[in-house]
Amino acid sequence: MFETTVDNLSQHLVDDMGIKPDDLVFMFSGLWGLGKLENGVETIEHAFQKVLPKGTLIVPTFSYSWSSGESFNELTPCPEMGAFSNYALTASSYKRTNNPNFSVAIRENEYNQSIVKDLLNIGDDCFDEESIFGKVVKYSQSNRAWILLLGGAFNDVKYRSTFIHYAQQKVGVKHRYIKRFKSPKSDNRVVTQLVRYLDEEEYTNKTGNSTNSFNFPIEEDYTQYGEDVDAAGLLCSEKFGYYPSRIVPIKDVVNLYMEKIRDNPFYCIDSSSLK
Repeated sequence: MFETTVDNLSQHLVDDMGIKPDDLVFMFSGLWGLGKLENGVETIEHAFQKVLPKGTLIVPTFSYSWSSGESFNELTPCPEMGAFSNYALTASSYKRTNNPNFSVAIRENEYNQSIVKDLLNIGDDCFDEESIFGKVVKYSQSNRAWILLLGGAFNDVKYRSTFIHYAQQKVGVKHRYIKRFKSPKSDNRVVTQLVRYLDEEEYTNKTGNSTNSFNFPIEEDYTQYGEDVDAAGLLCSEKFGYYPSRIVPIKDVVNLYMEKIRDNPFYCIDSSSLK
């Protein structure tokens, strides 16, 4: 069985992925692709301590709490995000954003405290300019910032990530709308999130129009996006363990998706959902 150690993972992240000590890395992970971890999930943490001594690591801790009608706090589990994201919830060096559907955990060190402070100061929309995605995209305009897919994360296509929804909301798409989610605690807080139309009645109620464009529920297929990212020379993919790690520059992949949406408003909608 392949064994992931602090040393071989650190070397892979630096030599193969090109990560530098003060980079920002937004990492999605699938630990099954890493084989046996030398010291459990702390193997990954210790590797990033070596690789990003002055940089910023962000991991998704999406709980989808309010969209499921459940309460949220800083320790709410995120079972769909995997073992490392759940590890970060209780690790003292990580700070979690206060979004009940799309929170992230950010590793803080003595060099990045001002960056972390800004990234924690988010609004109540999941994907707008004041969301964690909007703030990271803004940061990427003038700093090195990457999306890393480690250990087989999102292995159904060459590349995809949640930043797609920031790009969709920024440009505007026909198959999604911004939905309000009220706090289950019955206070006045509301979180808004870009979501897919699930049926024609929902589409008609929200738009005031009937549609002859879609079959419902509308499904998406990001295969073409992955191919386009690769064709544009934005995808670095190198095998490690049982599945290649993939890394992309945030600014460029987000810009590419927005360009594609502007050219084709049905970009990445599954063919079965189009009439």
